[in-house]
Amino acid sequence: MKWGISAMLSRMSWFKKELLLQIGRSTGWVSIVYFLALLFILPIQLLMIISDETKSYYPQPNNLFLVNFSFQIGLMVIVPVILAVFLFRFLHVKQAADLMHSIPLKRDRIFHQYALTGMIFLILPIAVITLIILFMHNILDISALYSIKDIFYWAGTTIIITLLLYSAALFIAMMTGMSIVQAVLAYVFLFFPIGITMLVFFNLKIVLYGFPGDYFLNRQLEKLSPITYAAVLDGRKFRWNDGIVYMILTIVLYGLSLFFYKKRNLEAASEAIAFPKLRSVFKYGVTFCVMLLGGSYFQEVSYQSFSWTVFGYVIGAVIGYLGAEMILRKTWRVFGRIKGLIVYLAIIAVMGIGVQILGIYENKVPEEEQIKIVLFSNQLGFYAKDDIYREYYTPLPMKEKANIKAVRRLHEQLLSDKKLNQTKKERQSVNFYIQYELKNGSKVTREYSVNERLYEDFLKPVYESKEYKQSTNEIFKLTENKIKSLTMGAGPVSNGVTLSNSNDIKEVIAALRKDVLAESYEDSRYFKGSSIEVYLGSDRFMSLEFKPNYQNLTQWLKQKEMLKDAMPSSDDVTHVLVAKEGGIENPEDIEKIKREIEKSKEALDVTNKGQIDQMLNNASMNSNHEYMAVFYFRTGHYYEVMFFDEKHAPEFMKDHFK
Repeated sequence: MKWGISAMLSRMSWFKKELLLQIGRSTGWVSIVYFLALLFILPIQLLMIISDETKSYYPQPNNLFLVNFSFQIGLMVIVPVILAVFLFRFLHVKQAADLMHSIPLKRDRIFHQYALTGMIFLILPIAVITLIILFMHNILDISALYSIKDIFYWAGTTIIITLLLYSAALFIAMMTGMSIVQAVLAYVFLFFPIGITMLVFFNLKIVLYGFPGDYFLNRQLEKLSPITYAAVLDGRKFRWNDGIVYMILTIVLYGLSLFFYKKRNLEAASEAIAFPKLRSVFKYGVTFCVMLLGGSYFQEVSYQSFSWTVFGYVIGAVIGYLGAEMILRKTWRVFGRIKGLIVYLAIIAVMGIGVQILGIYENKVPEEEQIKIVLFSNQLGFYAKDDIYREYYTPLPMKEKANIKAVRRLHEQLLSDKKLNQTKKERQSVNFYIQYELKNGSKVTREYSVNERLYEDFLKPVYESKEYKQSTNEIFKLTENKIKSLTMGAGPVSNGVTLSNSNDIKEVIAALRKDVLAESYEDSRYFKGSSIEVYLGSDRFMSLEFKPNYQNLTQWLKQKEMLKDAMPSSDDVTHVLVAKEGGIENPEDIEKIKREIEKSKEALDVTNKGQIDQMLNNASMNSNHEYMAVFYFRTGHYYEVMFFDEKHAPEFMKDHFK
């Protein structure tokens, strides 16, 4: 950096011309490269799409982010950080820092000139590309691809996210004295909110029995980081209330950057952390994060072994602490400085043991008289992102005293079986979610992963209650007049039945509701039906289930002479091979199960139509049963593997294997 003596002494304007030229020479290339990259990614790509007569690549309209999306997001994430690193490189080189601050300019003027010029370097390429696309929109017939509103949406979203990333990297530049550390810490800082949230929730799920980790981890966490938010712009619109938050954060980070720049010592150049008081925060922050990461890793790879998880926490803390010390001291000779690590591990151990001994969180079950309503479910629907899922599949809370009492009884039993449920999970394990809303307005939410078979006596009264079925089954939330059409049985076996007459649809929905209400707990677990596709209009679909044990719907289809088209019958099957289940290692490998049945010397080959119909009505898709069978259909080479338990297996089948 060289300036003339006269330039150094002059005070011509708020923006120094010579300083501006220097910034342009040293970092202007970033803006030029950004512009050229955007030019090829968007305008030129759009021209290629328009000129392609075959229309082999035609992106979804009304979203410019879908054009070379990965390249756009890559630029959006990388360019602002690189620019901030090069702009404030002078802070991290002692000679350059001394020279810069010898200029007769106040620090705030130097900061503003550099920081605001960087913002201009980011906004200018986006603005020029926007003008080019607007020009193309006016002279070319491409309104089918995007509108003027879409262009400004793209430009506004890109600028807002880019400036936030830039201001974050700017803030980190003030915290460190090394450019490479600035680049790394900038991304750590940007990912930190979502990263630490996921780590904390995942580890709380490990150390606190019943902590609803999945409940929290599925609540649109991508919004916590501008990078993860940008990564979903191809499938989700950028909301302007989020944009306002991002703009406020940009201003706050800019202000904090100025504040710390004015407080910063020139001697901090080449130091990993510029402010001595923050070095302990950095050291123990890294230790804590790496400790959580280590525990999470060994929890997963050891199949939830407690001893290996504890080992993961310890080794993670050691690696994090020593790594942070090496960065701060710029040497690997730190193995003798472990006093702080020992104190840290002792504090964590005391806290962990205290939480386990007290068990205040784990053992909390609200008293029955305190509970207003209870939500009980084995799916994550009550915080789903998809509109259809949220509208129809979200379970509703229950308020009947019998159900509240039954859920509390199950909850207390789950607490008594803590050690059993924390052992190695079986493949039959499912997650149960319990959420109490108390009369004082507060909520208590818990999540447990258990083998459902062990709790059938507790689940049966809840699952068979009318209130539970109406609160969890989508058929009771569906309004008949919203249904445009309804299709049953469509698939490889037949074309199925499609109903569009409003009276037929109402009768089918009424029959399905009766069948669901009449279904026993055992049948609900055993049978899995074919899909009924419901079209609600405007490209909105949902699925219902048609099970073989649904007598009311079966009778309705018989009366309408549609049953053969709605579900497979013996006329569609050539024969069935049945074998006794011999311990399935991988129930997901249907092809392997089929080969086992075909190789079995004791296999029963069924060709009688009456027997095949009986088998079709009694079969289950659940592999955890005594008999397994391959149904060979007449259509092509299609087959299905199904299973039978002792209760539902036909007598002729049981007699064969005696």
